[in-house]
Amino acid sequence: MIDRIVSELGPWNWMVLGFVLLVMEIIAPGIFMLWIGIAALIIGAVSLLIWDTGFWTW
Repeated sequence: MIDRIVSELGPWNWMVLGFVLLVMEIIAPGIFMLWIGIAALIIGAVSLLIWDTGFWTW
């Protein structure tokens, strides 16, 4: 079930998740959500670059 949800996430969903986590970090600072938010933004950026290639087909 979790693998299906993650495989259906597009690049924009990762970007939104990253920004939401960064906003949560601003509201409740603690450095923890900062790194996960940055990682989600990186995943979103990389997936935007290679979305049309065959890397994402399972």
